[in-house]
Amino acid sequence: MSSSSNESSWGRRRSLFALSALTPMTSNTSEEAPVSRAEGASRTARTLKKFKHGRSPSQNLLTDFSKLGYAREPDNVQSAPPLSDPQRSRRPSLSMRTSMKPSVFGSLRSTKQRSESDDYPADPAEEPLSAYSTHAPSIGGVDGGADGLSPAKTVVLHGEVQTSAGMFRKKKEYLVLTETHIIRFKGQGKAAETFKTIPHPVGRSPTVRHGSMQSFGSHSDLQTLSDSSGDKDGRVPLRQVVAAQKLDDGKPHFAIEVCYLDEESGQANALTMQFGNPEQRDVWLRTIRAAVQDSKTRGYRGISAFNLENAARIIERENDYNPSNCAIFKVVQRMSAAKSAGRSSSDDLSKVASTVCFLAIGVHKVHIIQLSKPVARSSSPSLASNAPQVSYGILTLTGLKVSSIDDTFELTFRQPLQRPRHVFLASAVSHEIAARLHLAENFLRPECGHRLFNFTAPADVEAILPPPLASDEEHSCLDRTLTAYCVAYGVNPGNVRYAITYDGDDAPRFELLPPADSRRPEYGPIDLLAIMRALRYNESFGTLSFANNKLDSLNGLHDNYGHEHVCSHTKRGTPIKLSMQELGRSCLLVQEVRALAATSKKLRRMDFSGCVTSKPAVPADSLEDDIAVKSKDIGCGIVEALFPLCKHQTTNVDWVCLNGIFLSETDLDYLVGAVVEKSCHFRAIELDRCELNDRSINLILDALRAQDNTLEGLQIAGNAARINPATFDSQLGIFGFIRKLNLSYVSQTSGSEPLLQAETLLIWRLQELRLSGTTLNKATIEALGTYLAHPQSNSLHELYIDHCYLSGSDIATLLLNMSQDGSEVRDLHFDISQNRIGKELEQVTQAIAAGRAPSHLSMRAIEYREESFFRKMLNALIVNKTIRYLDMSQTALPGDASEETCRALERLLAENDCLVELDISGEDSRLATSRFGNGINQALNGLKRNKALQTFRIERQRLGIQGSSTLAEVLKENTTLRELHCGNNDIPLQGFTDLVNSLIENKTLVYLPTMDDGRAAAFRSAEQTMKGMSEVDTPVSPRSPTFPRASQVSGASAMKRGLASVRRTAAKGAAYTPSLSALPSHSRSTPSPAERRGSPLSLNLPSPKTRRNSQSPVAAPVSFTVQDIQTTHRLLNEQWDRQYLRLGQYLDRNWCLLNDVAVDAETSGDEKFERPESVGSIGKMLEQVKFDTTPRAERELYFGPHDADMLPAAHDSAGPLDEKQATSFKQFILDSGPPSPDSDEPVSYRQTKHLRVHSLPASSQPPEDPETPTQ
Repeated sequence: MSSSSNESSWGRRRSLFALSALTPMTSNTSEEAPVSRAEGASRTARTLKKFKHGRSPSQNLLTDFSKLGYAREPDNVQSAPPLSDPQRSRRPSLSMRTSMKPSVFGSLRSTKQRSESDDYPADPAEEPLSAYSTHAPSIGGVDGGADGLSPAKTVVLHGEVQTSAGMFRKKKEYLVLTETHIIRFKGQGKAAETFKTIPHPVGRSPTVRHGSMQSFGSHSDLQTLSDSSGDKDGRVPLRQVVAAQKLDDGKPHFAIEVCYLDEESGQANALTMQFGNPEQRDVWLRTIRAAVQDSKTRGYRGISAFNLENAARIIERENDYNPSNCAIFKVVQRMSAAKSAGRSSSDDLSKVASTVCFLAIGVHKVHIIQLSKPVARSSSPSLASNAPQVSYGILTLTGLKVSSIDDTFELTFRQPLQRPRHVFLASAVSHEIAARLHLAENFLRPECGHRLFNFTAPADVEAILPPPLASDEEHSCLDRTLTAYCVAYGVNPGNVRYAITYDGDDAPRFELLPPADSRRPEYGPIDLLAIMRALRYNESFGTLSFANNKLDSLNGLHDNYGHEHVCSHTKRGTPIKLSMQELGRSCLLVQEVRALAATSKKLRRMDFSGCVTSKPAVPADSLEDDIAVKSKDIGCGIVEALFPLCKHQTTNVDWVCLNGIFLSETDLDYLVGAVVEKSCHFRAIELDRCELNDRSINLILDALRAQDNTLEGLQIAGNAARINPATFDSQLGIFGFIRKLNLSYVSQTSGSEPLLQAETLLIWRLQELRLSGTTLNKATIEALGTYLAHPQSNSLHELYIDHCYLSGSDIATLLLNMSQDGSEVRDLHFDISQNRIGKELEQVTQAIAAGRAPSHLSMRAIEYREESFFRKMLNALIVNKTIRYLDMSQTALPGDASEETCRALERLLAENDCLVELDISGEDSRLATSRFGNGINQALNGLKRNKALQTFRIERQRLGIQGSSTLAEVLKENTTLRELHCGNNDIPLQGFTDLVNSLIENKTLVYLPTMDDGRAAAFRSAEQTMKGMSEVDTPVSPRSPTFPRASQVSGASAMKRGLASVRRTAAKGAAYTPSLSALPSHSRSTPSPAERRGSPLSLNLPSPKTRRNSQSPVAAPVSFTVQDIQTTHRLLNEQWDRQYLRLGQYLDRNWCLLNDVAVDAETSGDEKFERPESVGSIGKMLEQVKFDTTPRAERELYFGPHDADMLPAAHDSAGPLDEKQATSFKQFILDSGPPSPDSDEPVSYRQTKHLRVHSLPASSQPPEDPETPTQ
C-alpha cells in the first residue's frame, strides 16, 4: 500500500450496525484490570481531586483554581509545554510494514520497536503495551510490573462492535479498551492472541501457529486497520481523546463517538461505534470516560507549544490576553440534536459534524479557536477545521448546562436586544470548564450575590467550585465590572466617563459624565445598559447621579428575547413584591432603574435631573378617565420604577431628583400613590421644571402631608403653577424638618401677603433657601429680615435672592439683620446678583463698610449707571473686614474704567487683608460685553503688596501681552497667591512665556491656565499672515526662471487651480484637524495692514504694488505647499508645548513644596531668560518657511515635463485671493494639519498620505542625479 493511500485513510471513521451482545469482561487478579461502574465513578472523583493538586488535564495557561493570577503569585502559572523533540523518530506508517516478511514474530517485533519511541512515554513503568507486541499476555509475564501486569496489558473492557465508513463498507471489529489505548482487531481470535484475559472464540483453537499465521502487516489486515476510523496502527491513545459523547440524530440508533487529536500532526479524527441496545452503549461510554480521566492524570502531555502560542496570539488580537488569567482547553464543537433530527438513515451518522477545536477563557471573553493547521478532507470523515474563530463575552453567558452522562455541555450567550446563541461542545474536562467559567464570572462580577445565569451541572461540579474571591479594589471593583460589561456588549470602555466625589450629603456620589467622544454627545441604549448593569449590587455609593444624560433611548424599549436580567430579588434575597408578569413587561429603563434601587442597601439618593426629555403624545383636550389615552401614556419610566419600590419598602432610596422631567398623569398616579404612604419615609422629592400646573402642585403637596416628620427638602422651582401665598404658607407649615427649600422662579398671585411667613421660617432649621427670580414684595423682605435676625437662622448657610428686582434698601435691610451688633461674621453665602442695587446704593455701601456683610458675597452682573457708584462700592470693600469670598464678575460700567476707578481697584487689591478669593472677570460675548479696559493693567500692581489673597480670577478682560507682563511681575513678588485664573485674555506666546518664567522665583502658585485661547489665536494669526504673504509682490526679472508665464500672471485662475489641487492632495491625507477655536468667519474681510501692524502676532507687510506695464518687473506671489503649512503648525506646536512642559514642572514643584512632599528634581535656573526664537513674530517664522519652501522652478529638472504636469498645482504662482478662495484657503489650512496622535494608521502611512511628494530638506544639497520622490 502506498504512502498516499495511508494518508488518505487517516481521518476515516466507521459506525456500527446490528451488533451482537458484548462479550463479558474476564476478571483479572490485578486491582486495575476491570473498571466497574462504581470504580469508574470513584476514579473520576480521584481524577477531579488530582486536578486541583496535580497537573491539569486541559493544559491551560492557568490550570488550577487555587493558582489564579488575580489573587495569587505568578509562580503557580503553568508554562506551555515544549515543542516535540526533533530527535524523535516519526510514527511508522503502515506502508513501512508492507515489505516485511509474513512472519508474525518479525512483523510484530519490528512494529513494536518502531512504535515504542513515538506513542509511549520513555518511562517503562508508564509505557503501554502495543497491540502488535510479540509477547503473549500472562498474569506473571515477562513484561509484568509489580502486580504482574504492565499498564497496556490491563484490559478494562472488550467486545465486538460494528463500524462503518460508508454504505457498502460495514464491518465488525473487536475493540479492546486498556488503561492507555483503544485497540482494534479483526476478530476476537486476534485479540485473544494478544491479551490472555480475552477468551478465544468458541470452536477455535487457542494455539498460535507461528509458521503459517498471516502477518498483521499483510494487505488484508492493513485494509482493516486503515479503513475503519482513521487511525494508522489500529489504536487510539487515550491521552489524545478530547471527548466521548453519544450521537443523537433523532433516529433509533445507539452510537457513541470518541474524538481524538494528534497534535504533532495536527490531525483530528473520530471513532464511531454503534450498538444494538442502549445498555451496551452506556457501559462502553461510561468505561471509556473513566479510562480517559485516569490516563490523563498519569501521562498527560498537555497542549503543544505551537497550539498554545497560536491560541495566545488570537486572544491577544482580541485584546483579551493576560498570561495570569487565561485558560485553554481542547473541546469538540458539535451540532445540536435539533439540526441533525432530519437524517434518513444510519449511514448519515458519519455526516454529523463535529470539529475538534480549542476553547479559551480569557479575561473578558470566551473564544472558540479552530485548529491552526487545516487538513484536506479525504474520503474518510476527518474532523477538519472549517468554522472561523468566534468570541463571546463572559458576562453575556445566560446558561451553562453540563451533562452527567457523557462529556457534552452547552453554553448559551445573549447580548441585549438579540436572540440567544447556543454553543454545543464536548470535552473530557467539561467539569473543569464549567468551574472555570463560574470562577471567571464571579471574578468579573464579584458583588453579585447569586448567579445571573442558569447553571445546571452534576453534583461533582458543584463540589469543585472554588469559593468567591475576595477583592480589596476600591468601589467594589466597579472598573473591572464596567469594563467587562462594555467588552461583552461591544462598547468602547474608554468612551464612558464618570466622577466620584466624597463630600456632601449621602457620599460617596457616583456621577455619570458625558461620553468622551465628542462626535457622540449621548450614550446609546447598549452603553447605558452596560453602565447600569455594572452598578447593580454595588454598595459603595450613597448617591447615583445620571443628571443631564439622556435616557430616552431606554424608555419604551423592550427586550423580547429574554428576561434573565429582570431583577426579582434584592441582594439579600428578599423578593420584590411585584409579579413576574409586571416585572417582565416593563421597558428596559424601568427594569434597570428598579434593579439599581433594589440591589443596593447603601443607596439613599438618585438624581435623574434632565434625563428624560420626551413627552407622551397625549391630546391636551383628552378626558382624564379616557382609558385608551392613558394606555398610550408610558410616563417617564423613572417614577414607575422607583415609587412602587418605596411603597413596598423594598429600597432605601428616599431622596429622588426629577428636575427637568415632564411628569404625565401616569407618573403622578405612581408618585401620589407612594407618598401618601407614611411608611415610605421620603426625605426629599425635587420637582423643578416639571411643568406642573396648579392642580398637580396642590395634589402633590397634599399627598406629602404623610411625610411631615421625614421630609427635609422640597423643590418646586420653575413650574407653571401659580402659588397663592394665603394657602401655600399653611401647606408648607405642616413640615417641621425642612432643610432645603427651592422656590426659584415661582409665579404667585397678586396680593400683599408674604410668600412665607416669618413664623413658618422659624419652624425649620433651614440650611439652603433659594428664591432666585421670584418677585419678593415688602412683606416677604420683612419676613426674611425677621428670620435672619433670629438665632434660629444660624443654621442657614446659603441664601439666594438673585434676579429678584430688589433695590439697595431691600438688600441693606437683609444685611443689617444678618449681624445686628457686627461682632460676629456670619458664615453665609449671600447672592444678590442681577438686582438693582444702584438704586439707594448708599445704604448697601454703608452696611458693607460697617462689617454687616456675611463671609461670602456674590454681586455678579450688577449694572452701574454711573462709574462713581462703582467707586463707592470699591471704597466700602476696601475697609470691609468680614467678606472673605467676593464675586464681582461681569460688572457693567458705562465705559472703560477711568484712572480714578483703577486706582480704587488697585487699593482694594493692595490694602484689603481679609479677602481670600476675588473674582473680577469680565464678559465678552455677542450678547453682552463688560470689562474694565486697559487701565486694569495698572491696577494689578496692587497684588504685589497683598498678603491675604489666595485665589484671583480675572478672565475675559483682554489683558494681552501688557497684562501678562504685569501679572508676571506680580508673581515674582507675591508669596500668598495659590491660584491665578487668567485665561481667555488674548495672551500670546510671549506673555505666556513671561508668566512661566516668573514661576522660577515663585514657589507658592499651584494653578495657572495653559492659555489655550492664545494658542488658537496664534494659528489664526498664522493663517492671516500666510494669506497676506501670498499678496506681496517681489520684483522678479523677466528673464528669471521664475518669471511667470501668461497663464500664471492670470492670478486668480491659477491660484484657484493650485489651491484645488493642493486641497485634493491634503484631503486624501487629512486625518487630523487642529484645535483652532473661534476661526474668523468666511464673510469677514481680510484685516487691513494697519490692523495687522497693531497685532503682536502679525508681520508688518508692505502694501501690494500696482503693475503699471508688462515690461516692468512683475511679482511672483508666494504660495505655500502642504509641507510648508505642516512646518508652520509643527513650529507653533513645539513652542507652545515647550512652555506647557515647563509650566507643569514648576506647578508640580510648588505643590510638593506646599504639601511637604519631596521634590524629585529642581528646574535649573539657567532657563530664567528663555524665549522662543519667534516669540512675537510669526512673520519671521513664515519668512523662514518661505525661504525653505519646496522648490518650484527646478521641478522639471527633477521630474521631467510629463511628471511635472502630474504634480499638484500648488507649486504654481498665484495672485490675490477673492472671498470664496479665502474661505477655501482657510479650510485648506485646517485640513493640512499634523497627523493625529490618536490615529490608528501607522506613522509612515499617514506621512505618505499627507506628503504625496517629499521635498528636500533646506539644509541638504540637491543630489547630483535626480531621484524619484518617495510615494
